[in-house]
Amino acid sequence: MSAAMAMGGTDGAMFTALLGCQRGTWAHSPLYQWMTNNYEAMSKAITGKKVRWQKMSEAAESAGLMNVNGEPPKPATVRSTWYRVRKAVSAMHSAQEDARNKASAARAVARAASQAHKPDDADGRETLNRRMAEADADLREKQLQDARDRSRSVLYPETTSDVRSDAAPSEEREAAPAVKIGQVAEFIVMRKQAPRYGRDRDIPLPPPYVGPRPAGMPKDLPLEALMPLDASGRTPEGKLDFEQMPGLPRRSFFERDREWALACLSMLEAIPPRERSGPLKAMFCLMDMKVRR
Repeated sequence: MSAAMAMGGTDGAMFTALLGCQRGTWAHSPLYQWMTNNYEAMSKAITGKKVRWQKMSEAAESAGLMNVNGEPPKPATVRSTWYRVRKAVSAMHSAQEDARNKASAARAVARAASQAHKPDDADGRETLNRRMAEADADLREKQLQDARDRSRSVLYPETTSDVRSDAAPSEEREAAPAVKIGQVAEFIVMRKQAPRYGRDRDIPLPPPYVGPRPAGMPKDLPLEALMPLDASGRTPEGKLDFEQMPGLPRRSFFERDREWALACLSMLEAIPPRERSGPLKAMFCLMDMKVRR
């Protein structure tokens, strides 16, 4: 075999033919490209079995539409080129239709999964509302202390001294006007759970957050967007999981990284820097980088 190769060298006819087989050297002829760009017009014009390929060959030559070798196309070449164009366009349309069907199916599954996590009966909704009302009635200091006992990475490790007590003097409560004439209610459109695709749609949503709205939480963010305070904030491998930090917005609720980072930053900034734990300081830097990109 080596002797045969030595006889042919690297400048033989076979090596010359191989040069046209390299990736990237193939290009469709001008005739093929014209037919592709004007596919709809040709499809409407060629509706019967009798096609004047000879006339189309002469028209292509006069328009400068050559074959791949730069030669005037023969009638048979025009016909075979049109066959290949129809096959390629049909395959492209089929691929696009399959992609649309898969996307539609994914959206349907995501909607079904989202509905499955909502309470389906009045008893479930009543129970959830009762739990929320009971949590709001608890004192803030007691709730934060309980959260500190459950997890080392709690959103607010210290209580604030400026929280007003329920035991305020009755005179002070009566002095504040109960109704402000002409005050228009603020209109807020609450965010909704982002669509979930791929493997994420099979991961169950975390339990609902229970407690009052934390300081710095965006007004358009529902409480269901927050991770519960007893979440670990770590991955199964023990690493920090910034996407599921206790008391902070979970990443899967948002469709884009920047929206999630902005919501987290507004809540992190409400915590004095000296009171932020190590994980919260690292998360603040990460969120700030995502917003500045």
